[in-house]
Amino acid sequence: MRLSIPAFSKGLFYMTAVVLVVICGLWTSGGMAAFTWVEVSEMIPYNKVVDTQAGQDLHTNVYFIRQNFQIQAAALSATPEIIGFVLALLGLGVALFSFLPVWQAVLGATLWLGIVAFTLTDPSFSALSQIISGQIFSLSLLALAGLSVLSAASIPSFLLGLSHSSTTASSKKNRTILGLVWGINLLLTFSNQRFDVGFRTAIPAFIWVILALGLYVYQNKDNKPLLGISLLGFSSLIPLLWHANTPGIQAIESWNLINQVLMGLLFPLFIYRNFGPLLVQNLPIHKVIHKAVTLPLHLIQIGVLLLSVGTVFAFNAGAYHLGMAAKENYAGDVSSLVGDKQMAEIHYKNATLHSRLNTKSNLSLAALAQQAGDTETFAYYVAASQSVHRDPALSVALANVFATENRPFDALFTLQKSDLTDPRIATQLALQYERLAVPDSAVYFYDRALSLDSENPIYIANKLYAESTYLKRKPEFNPSEDLAIQANLVAAGIPTAPMNPAFVPSADLRDLVYLYNGLLFWKGKAPLYDLTGWQKSLGEMFPELELLKSWQSFYHAKPLVALNQLNVAIAADTTQRSGMTGILAFWKYGTAFPVKTPPVSRANALGMLEKYPFQIPVLQQALPLVPAKKGYEAALAALQWNEQNPAYYPIYALQALKMGEINYADEAMEKLRTLNSALYQASHASYLAEKQRALQKTKF
Repeated sequence: MRLSIPAFSKGLFYMTAVVLVVICGLWTSGGMAAFTWVEVSEMIPYNKVVDTQAGQDLHTNVYFIRQNFQIQAAALSATPEIIGFVLALLGLGVALFSFLPVWQAVLGATLWLGIVAFTLTDPSFSALSQIISGQIFSLSLLALAGLSVLSAASIPSFLLGLSHSSTTASSKKNRTILGLVWGINLLLTFSNQRFDVGFRTAIPAFIWVILALGLYVYQNKDNKPLLGISLLGFSSLIPLLWHANTPGIQAIESWNLINQVLMGLLFPLFIYRNFGPLLVQNLPIHKVIHKAVTLPLHLIQIGVLLLSVGTVFAFNAGAYHLGMAAKENYAGDVSSLVGDKQMAEIHYKNATLHSRLNTKSNLSLAALAQQAGDTETFAYYVAASQSVHRDPALSVALANVFATENRPFDALFTLQKSDLTDPRIATQLALQYERLAVPDSAVYFYDRALSLDSENPIYIANKLYAESTYLKRKPEFNPSEDLAIQANLVAAGIPTAPMNPAFVPSADLRDLVYLYNGLLFWKGKAPLYDLTGWQKSLGEMFPELELLKSWQSFYHAKPLVALNQLNVAIAADTTQRSGMTGILAFWKYGTAFPVKTPPVSRANALGMLEKYPFQIPVLQQALPLVPAKKGYEAALAALQWNEQNPAYYPIYALQALKMGEINYADEAMEKLRTLNSALYQASHASYLAEKQRALQKTKF
């Protein structure tokens, strides 16, 4: 049984065409980058006055958000390897089933798998997958190399058919024009690809590859074995292009162009040797090229193959070594995907033996070093990759390593040699000038980044930060909804829209700094948030939530709660202890400073004690109107926070007597006598009368 269904060839052709379109798309996109840009947010403290009460200013830190970039190795995707492997098996199956009975093909495949598994010392899935995928990939590369030879005549034969006209003179003219255009462009591309002569208008080499292979598949759309081999060959291009395996792409381009150039030289000989008389009669010879008898096309293809191999080795075997490097890079990717980092490193290093400066190997080794935390090795391979092609991302990666290693000028020079039209590079230059304490240059490059990408919120927020901290001026209001911009505006003293009561911060520094600055700015006008709940999930990332809890309580009329919370935080030695101590003193002073208060009544007495816990008139009027226990707690708290103020002692002593705490009351009065004897004498009579009543109660 062989594959003989007519419709199968048609479906196979469409599948091959779709794969070719996907390959074109992957080539156009440039593949997946080995390293990605990661936005990094930093909190930059800025000390300023955030409140004024009773003639006193409260100085504390607000925070600006400064954003820059880090470079992180991108995770490898197994998708291209899986797609390529499936297509390769399908193509190989079609080719085999076209020549062999199905049972023989299946038996051969089973024997092959058995031999591979038997010869492995470690027949694990990881080892087996690496061996099998590597062998299939090698076979697909050989198929693609063979297709390059077979398809070398597809473009000239297509042009021959395109040039055919109704008259001999017109056909000859068309052949001359098309032949010259094709030949000149092919030579320009080959010169660019092989000798780097710098013709900017030359057609990219990969376009020639796609054109030749695409036309060849179209010309043989009914040939199942060739369609199967084409599918097998095309399968190798998907992982090569997806993972930017540059040696493989360069090897395919070089080999294909050599074949096409040699075929371009031999094809006229083939045509005139076989179809000279037919050309004179203006017959459509492009329809019978494959039927040439005197000098068959396959002999020309064998000649092209031999000459191409000789040319490759005449050029120091460049295409061969690039192909071997591509194979090792592919094997390294598969090893990484199955978690075998050691074998991955070996394969990538083997690739550098064939092509020392190929970008794919060096970047893959750099990614492995970054994952292992080996900064020195990471920097070495990043620098090696930069020697061929300067990538802004890699310049930033290298500069960040230099900055970490306390080599600021090396970091600066690395960035200056990169693409200065990239706003991300300008941002990194600004950051580096900040580290070198050159604020004028830092401000210049923050401005430059914004001018290069005026709508990007990162650069807008950085400009707000630079204007406020270095130029000491109030920036203009920006209505952006980006929280980094809003956080920086509030830090600069420019109100944004009022905070949303439904706002819930994510685990993002921009959200948390916006929350911090917003509560400090809006104070009692800010909504009440579940800061205690957020602290459970975000407290480790943002310890400043501890201060915000107290801040929110104080400015929402719960000063005693705020003071107690802040006092506990200071005792626990949390972050910003000295800053919180200053806030504590300011709040205590502001709470105790005499202010005009609303009239006290039985209905509002508890609320007045909560809102004005240290106001003497409030205590004197409200304490008799509340339950004895509540009154005692309020008087005790007022005394504890104002131990050096004699006025609170008689108030506390009277409340202690109401609770039957005679000893505590006596201690308070004794302390009052040492602090202020006049006040002691003035309050002594009323104290004794209240004490007598308390003693009378104890008799029952």
